[in-house]
Amino acid sequence: MKTVRRIFNDDFYKITAVLLSKKFSTLETTLKSKFDKAGLIIPEKGFTNESQYREWLKMAMNLPKKPGKFIEDILLTFNLDVNNEFFRNCVTSRLFFNKMPWQESVYPQTNITLTTRNSGKDRGLWVEIKPWTKKQDYIELWETIKMLQKSLIGYRSKEKFQKTFARDFDVYQLYFETKQSIESELVSFDKVMNKIADNPKYHLLAKKFKDGNIDEQVRQINSRFDELLKDVNIF
Repeated sequence: MKTVRRIFNDDFYKITAVLLSKKFSTLETTLKSKFDKAGLIIPEKGFTNESQYREWLKMAMNLPKKPGKFIEDILLTFNLDVNNEFFRNCVTSRLFFNKMPWQESVYPQTNITLTTRNSGKDRGLWVEIKPWTKKQDYIELWETIKMLQKSLIGYRSKEKFQKTFARDFDVYQLYFETKQSIESELVSFDKVMNKIADNPKYHLLAKKFKDGNIDEQVRQINSRFDELLKDVNIF
C-alpha cells in the first residue's frame, strides 16, 4: 500500500487528538468487548486487508445495532459531525485496522478541486482528488497549492507532526487531569504546575523537549489545544 500524503488541517488534528485520548481508548475497549461477546472478534493488530474486514462486517450486520451506528455514537460522544466522512473513516481505520490518521489507510484520500476556507470550523485548504485524476494534474497544480497553503490561518511550515503533536497532547491531557484532581473552585496555573511537578510522568515527558524545557511551553500547549478542541468533548 502506498503512503498517503496527508493534509494537516484542523479536522486532521481534531480526530487525531480524539483517537489519542484516554476517553476514546475506554470506548474502544468497551466496544471490542461487545463484539467479542457476540463472537465477532477483531484481531488485536486489526484486519490486514479490507477483504477480511468485509467478511467480518457481513456477520456484524446481523447485530441489532449496526457497526456504523457505533461509529456515529463515538463521534457524537466527542461532539463531532457524524456526516464528516473523514472523521468516520479515521475512527473506522483505528477500530478495525489499528491505524492512526497519519498512517497508511484502506481509505485513500479521494483522487482536483481546491477549496480554501479561512472561517468556520472547517478552515483550511481542501484538495479533492478524483478517481480519474492523473499525476500530471496534481503536478501542474502544486505551485498553486503551495501558494494557497501559505495563505491559511495557522499555517505551519515544518511541524514535525509525529514527534510533537502526540507529545504535546500528552502534556495537555496530564495538565487537565492534574487540574481536575485539585479540590478547589479556583485553580491557578501555578497551583497546577506545583502539583504536576510531583508526577513522574511529567518528568518523562520533559525529556522529549529540547534541554528538558517543558514548564515554559505548557501555557502555549494549553492555548493551542483549547482552541483546536473547543467544540470537542475530549475529557
